[in-house]
Amino acid sequence: MRDSISNLKIYYDESRLKMSVAGRFLVRSIIYSTYGILIAAAIIFSTAAIPWLSSLGWLIILFIADRLLHFGKAERSFVRLSKEGINVALYAIPQVYSVLEWSFDRALALGGDFNLYVMQKLLQNKDVVGGLARMGVKPEEFISKVEEYLLKLAGQKNTKEALIQNAEQLMSAAFRHALENKSEAIEAKDLFSALGEITNENIAKLFKLFDIDAGDLENALIYGSLVRKFSGLRRLPGTFAGFIGRPYRVRHRVMNRAWTARPTPTLDQFGEDLTDLARAGKAGFLIGHQLEYGRVLDVLSRPGNPNALLIGEPGSGKETIIAHLAHELAKDRVPAPLFDKRLVKLDIGSMVAGAAEGELQRRIKKVVSEIMIAGNVILYIPDIHQLIKTSGQLRLSAAELLLPVIKSSAFSVVGSTYPREYKQHIEPDTDFASAFEPIRVQEINEEEAVRFMVYDGIFLEAQYKIVISFGAIKESVRLAKKYFRQKLLPVSAEDLLKESLAGAAQHGKKILTVDDIVKTAEKKVNIPIHKASGEEVAQLLNLEEIIHQRLVDQEEAVKGVSRALREYRSGLSRKGGPIAVFLFVGPTGVGKTELSKIMAKIQFGSSEMMTRLDMSEYQDKQSIFRLIGSPDGTVSGNLTSTILEKPYSLILLDEFEKAHSDVLNIFLQVFDDGRLTDNLGRIVDFQNTIIIATSNAHSEFIKFSLESGREMPQISEELKKKLVDYFKPELLNRFSDIVVFKSLSPLDLQAITRLQLKDFADQLREAQGVDLSFDDSAVNKLAELGHDPVFGARPLRKAISDKIKSVLAEKILRNEVARGSAIKINFKNETFGFSQ
Repeated sequence: MRDSISNLKIYYDESRLKMSVAGRFLVRSIIYSTYGILIAAAIIFSTAAIPWLSSLGWLIILFIADRLLHFGKAERSFVRLSKEGINVALYAIPQVYSVLEWSFDRALALGGDFNLYVMQKLLQNKDVVGGLARMGVKPEEFISKVEEYLLKLAGQKNTKEALIQNAEQLMSAAFRHALENKSEAIEAKDLFSALGEITNENIAKLFKLFDIDAGDLENALIYGSLVRKFSGLRRLPGTFAGFIGRPYRVRHRVMNRAWTARPTPTLDQFGEDLTDLARAGKAGFLIGHQLEYGRVLDVLSRPGNPNALLIGEPGSGKETIIAHLAHELAKDRVPAPLFDKRLVKLDIGSMVAGAAEGELQRRIKKVVSEIMIAGNVILYIPDIHQLIKTSGQLRLSAAELLLPVIKSSAFSVVGSTYPREYKQHIEPDTDFASAFEPIRVQEINEEEAVRFMVYDGIFLEAQYKIVISFGAIKESVRLAKKYFRQKLLPVSAEDLLKESLAGAAQHGKKILTVDDIVKTAEKKVNIPIHKASGEEVAQLLNLEEIIHQRLVDQEEAVKGVSRALREYRSGLSRKGGPIAVFLFVGPTGVGKTELSKIMAKIQFGSSEMMTRLDMSEYQDKQSIFRLIGSPDGTVSGNLTSTILEKPYSLILLDEFEKAHSDVLNIFLQVFDDGRLTDNLGRIVDFQNTIIIATSNAHSEFIKFSLESGREMPQISEELKKKLVDYFKPELLNRFSDIVVFKSLSPLDLQAITRLQLKDFADQLREAQGVDLSFDDSAVNKLAELGHDPVFGARPLRKAISDKIKSVLAEKILRNEVARGSAIKINFKNETFGFSQ
């Protein structure tokens, strides 16, 4: 849109501002006097007995009525714009001129900043005040600060030429805003939005002081004005700006204006005329997707192969683009080859339903014949892959029947499908695929989603009877984009906003705030999103102690992960990548996996939010497809599908060094940008994950160095240099931190044993009501049995299970242990004793 506006030749020429105050007063007096004379003449002439005089009186009355109908409106609207030159003064409503005139006279007489005077005057407008209030800005405080700035600048002289130049700059920006927002003319809200775009030091300071973003302000002003516009109505209209709130009665129209078209009864039976819906105001709203829509127009307008195929995930906007095409066709705002066309949606399901052998072929041939005779139909086939799926059923082959006609360019066809179906059904059929121009439909961006939600919020406010702050709308989009990737924007944001509104309604709230959105999101994802405060701050500051309740020693590792989590919760972590990416290096069984589980529980609420991938299973080049999915789309990727299902989780890449080098290479982008493209072309987002790669590389070096008496920091630094033997430097540089785990000492093993025994004792107490305790001899023996030079402390759980759990299980089944009893376990004479 901005590109098309920039091509327009616009200027500002308001002759009234060039006049003196007295001159403007004289002109205004003459105009008012003229209208007074006309009204008097109309009354006298219309009641005269002379016919021609009476007719003149009625003509004057019609003229006055016309002026009254256009009272408060601009001289011209944006429906037709001249390409030779546009005087933006003609496209502003009188209220805008009044603001400029008042500000112009003040700045000329009293001195000061012209734009601040404009802002001061606009702050009397209800749309502007409402927009600021929805952004959480107190209008009275804002007005007070504007007046303070004006007082400081009083006496600063201005020339008439400089003020006219300021007005031209401001009005040009307002014109662009109004045109982009599809307004009929330049209104007060457009003028206020323009203040945020022009270069002005004083306004920039004001916006910074009140934390106002120019883009947010524009959306908030639109939101406030629309709410006020419909606040007096008992019921919202079904549609405005092409946005649909409720169904409209649709009237079917077949004939074109040249009367050359023909009826299409069979097509009407199995299809739906989208241009009819557009004329009834039931289709047409489009935000974003300008590039995709432009490509659709280009394809449909060309003489050869005018067939487009929209490929996108559910909710990406395919249907929206089609609806907008129907709207623009109905309004004739399309290239000349598409004038007077009908866009008809074909329902494959209804065509196939009940079709006996050969019946589908007859139906398709009849529909094709009608379209070709009519000559004014663009055929839209949603889920076009279903055509191929019909092949082989009762000898039905819809795709084969339609393909020759589609390739002949006899009429235009638009199809839609999903990436997976395109890969599986369409792409392998090269003949069918080549008949279409593929157009990938991507998710709209956050800015576009906010604009969509502004319009959607009007209907939601009316439905829930709750005022929605602009901050809540913006936060719903931000959080949906970050945490709810199962659906695309704006659907994910709309779902979050609706759920928040439902919760607010249950609690009797009148205003939906940012906090309400955050609380709802936290309930859905079960992770902290809000700004850390109170008890949570204390927890973050003492993470090391909390982790050490479950993990023995490994001080360097604990410090590293605690530091990373604090940075993330403070909002200081690197933007664009995962929350953190660690490489845990050390011998087997020293706590790498255990620390990963603890991190999953702290950040994501449960150790179940950890997904483990054994990278030793990805040792050949072809195993890449097991991670991202097979090229033909039949098999999903273990890594990508996991993140799509659980976008906020911890990914443990176990034995990372054993993966094939090509497999390791795909993690370069994941670690750096937090993104990975799967086999279907979908971008998988890792920005809400913690990724931990573990490795046993150079474990013997760690063990030998510790036995030699070297300090851990020194060992860590030397080990990091040695890791280039296993990993490329560019991969190592992408880790947030490389954490080295040391071998476990006998004291460490005993401490780990006590932790696991405590867990077992708690489990026994809860399940059987039995208290369990261990003396040092039992602990020491279990620590000895649970250690292995190769596997570290991993055998410990099995040792506890074999020597303690299994024995107690038998005693409980034999009723040798009663509820409420206490058991103490020791180790004597090479056996474990159980005494009550």
